[in-house]
Amino acid sequence: MITTKDFSTIYADYAFFEAHSTEAHADVEGYLPFLRRRLKTEAALRWLDLGCGSGNFTSKLLTRLQAPPEHLHLTLVEPDAGYRQEAQAALQRFTTNTINAWSTMPTTISQRYDLALANHVLYYVPDLCGVVEQIVHRLKPRGRFLIAMAGRDNTLAHIWESSHPLLGQPLPYHTAENLEEVLAWLGYFYHKQRIDYIVRFADSEQNRLHLLRFIFADHFDERYRRQLLHLLQPYQTAGDIVIQTHHEQYQIVPIL
Repeated sequence: MITTKDFSTIYADYAFFEAHSTEAHADVEGYLPFLRRRLKTEAALRWLDLGCGSGNFTSKLLTRLQAPPEHLHLTLVEPDAGYRQEAQAALQRFTTNTINAWSTMPTTISQRYDLALANHVLYYVPDLCGVVEQIVHRLKPRGRFLIAMAGRDNTLAHIWESSHPLLGQPLPYHTAENLEEVLAWLGYFYHKQRIDYIVRFADSEQNRLHLLRFIFADHFDERYRRQLLHLLQPYQTAGDIVIQTHHEQYQIVPIL
């Protein structure tokens, strides 16, 4: 899986975002009702985790889900080798089965999955339509593809758009609007729900830089540091930066 955002240079910044955001907790709560219903009807759960990162989010989700370890079969796809090894080690405790972990999705396997998960991943794939189609074709007839993705009304996307006078570049990643265009073009049926979350941290230059480097990654231009730091000024509240925003969760139903 090729990605247009290199996380290897922003490990600490991404970890900062995870530590100071309720996004992961909100996503777990959003996914759990469906996953718990699915556990009641499936003897085994074959789970494809696309862009699993360090496995931190999936660990939170599986901790709450409490699937029987002998029934859970995990396949991880993560292009970052460091993250991939970390995720494989972190998630092994949830299953008695061997975890497959790949840098990209093999084209030769015939395995079908009960569940595919792309949690805040599809922003960064060059071929959004191709990836969605490939994953849906790997699902069983009753399988589901679960996706979390923010649209242009997300505050972090708005912060990027506010940088346009400085960086001269619109948001270079896919958004929920692009995903819905792809789903309409492919003719896939889906459900969606809104997920609200908060980013909150003590206001300091270093902390602002953590969030901005997470957002902009290699697009962060040190020449405009002061101006980019100022983009967070509207969110200052009583010594903190507080961002209340939202994204969407999608459940895609494969075509039989």
